[in-house]
Amino acid sequence: MARWLVGLVLFSSVGFSAPTWAEKSVLELLSDRQNLSPQSLMLKIEKQYSGVICEFEIDVENGELIYEVSIIDTQRETITEFEFKAKDGHLINQKVETLEADDKDGLKAVNLMEDIGQSFYSLVHKAMDGRHGHILEAQIDHDLGISYLEIKLIDETGKHRLAFDIQNQRPLPLLTWD
Repeated sequence: MARWLVGLVLFSSVGFSAPTWAEKSVLELLSDRQNLSPQSLMLKIEKQYSGVICEFEIDVENGELIYEVSIIDTQRETITEFEFKAKDGHLINQKVETLEADDKDGLKAVNLMEDIGQSFYSLVHKAMDGRHGHILEAQIDHDLGISYLEIKLIDETGKHRLAFDIQNQRPLPLLTWD
């Protein structure tokens, strides 16, 4: 029993943790060039569907990378949630709902994007501005009188966040709380 306990302590002190392994597998999936890049899928969606992408995120189901995308259609006053296979962009699931009160902040940002002629893809491209990393999540929002895009990235050094002011087309400092 003592040897088992010492072995467990030694193994756990090596520094391997479940989140580290999970991040690595997500990074490996995102690095797989056989998958469509998030940006490629964004362009494809913007050409095929009406409305404005308001959210993008990744998910891993049974070891397969899945892209989840939400689109707000201001004409129809709907939000559509899609799931696509990253391997080929094949549509897995689609759900359409009427916009609700809790969608109003995203709707403000979408209206601004339409007013200034910006697409979600173009905002992501400008916000990344030469940064390297894979997109885990990207979402537009409106808070404190500012419409912005927030992006969560992952690379070999870990996770990073950035924010981009939609109106003024510039990076925003991120506020953090303890």
